[in-house]
Amino acid sequence: MLKFILIFSVFVLLTIGIVYFVFRSSFFQVAGVEVVGSQRTEEIKGELISVLSKTSKFRSWLGPENLLFWSSKSVKKIPLSLYRLSDLTLKRNWRLKKIFIEVKERQPWLIWCLADRQCYWLDDSGVVFAFAPEAEGYIIPKVFAEDDRQLLFGQPFLSNPALVKNFLGIIKQLKNSSLTISRFLVKNINLQEIEAETDGPRLYLNFRFPLQNLNGLLANLARRLDLQKLEYIDFRVENRIYYK
Repeated sequence: MLKFILIFSVFVLLTIGIVYFVFRSSFFQVAGVEVVGSQRTEEIKGELISVLSKTSKFRSWLGPENLLFWSSKSVKKIPLSLYRLSDLTLKRNWRLKKIFIEVKERQPWLIWCLADRQCYWLDDSGVVFAFAPEAEGYIIPKVFAEDDRQLLFGQPFLSNPALVKNFLGIIKQLKNSSLTISRFLVKNINLQEIEAETDGPRLYLNFRFPLQNLNGLLANLARRLDLQKLEYIDFRVENRIYYK
């Protein structure tokens, strides 16, 4: 009986020591949390703390001042509330006792305006991440969609990844064409068609299928025709080109 009491006492003391060491000692104390790649330091830290606290009771007991709280494996994807970020990596430096959060912010690439004239910034992967002004000029592509859909921050402008890829592919090709694009029009998103207003003919395209070598097709037409005299060029039928 005495042996059992001694063993039990040692076990209790070891448990108390381990608990104290993990929860109270300075060994696991976080010396600092640094965010690299963004000025939204407090917003990013706060959201990650909120997400990590919900992953387990043990982590919530530890608190963000403990190095064990910060686990990269528990942040498998960027929280939806941090929709301005395109990439996030969490690193724990044991030697410095610091947490480094490396992020990349989404960059404005395209303006998408709805029928109510509310405009949004999209990045080059088609993700909506901020409100945008109805900008002038030709440097930034502008899409005017005549529909009343609601665009959601952190989500692509369309739910179908293939359609998003095809749509952006058209925009990217025309950005590098010899034509100056004033704006793109989507009159009915369900038809999956897009119009491009240029300094020459109006272009009719669809994004149901990928349009390969669009600039090559335009260059070939330019060698045979005076594009400035054309009213339109229609690419909406696969492997066919119509013009007037």
